[in-house]
Amino acid sequence: MQIKHNMNYKNKKWNDFDISFLEKFNNEVPIYTPSIYREYRGEIFTTFHSSEHPSLYHIKSLGYKNVKIHNRFSKSYENVLRGLHYDNKTWKLVQALVGEIYLVILDTRINSKTYGEWESYILSEKTRDQILIPPEFANGHYALTDCIFHYNLFYEGDYVDENNQSIIKWNDTRFNIEWPTNNPILQKRDR
Repeated sequence: MQIKHNMNYKNKKWNDFDISFLEKFNNEVPIYTPSIYREYRGEIFTTFHSSEHPSLYHIKSLGYKNVKIHNRFSKSYENVLRGLHYDNKTWKLVQALVGEIYLVILDTRINSKTYGEWESYILSEKTRDQILIPPEFANGHYALTDCIFHYNLFYEGDYVDENNQSIIKWNDTRFNIEWPTNNPILQKRDR
């Protein structure tokens, strides 16, 4: 495949994102697709720009004022499944930087019309899509390949560490989540 060199790449707005939404949860779970400049050397894209990323506008439009941003990465080998984890105050902006990830999002809000419903989405280095997961939505991800998972956590007050998060077993029969495997590699916390 031949990629043409674009001489006007410096004129590109690198903080532009196309916005769509996961179908099941209406406008509650946005998908952001960043502008990507690709050429013969590789690609350049913005994952987050605090003053202009649409996720921050979305969170603040819902009344959050003093939002802290915590940037993290996790590396997983093929067939590793992490989750399902959640808490009642943290937003998570997630993206695959390397590889492909099967992401599951589950609504745990008891009074919600979509309580107990889940949706999956493939995060990939090919698309660079990002998904903003709201508080009280459990999420888990399965590594379809060796991968690097990037996530920004947004919260007010203190950080909710793993000891204070809620966990739903990946194969909990109440939710009948379809995973691409029946035998993932799990840590003790997720078994």
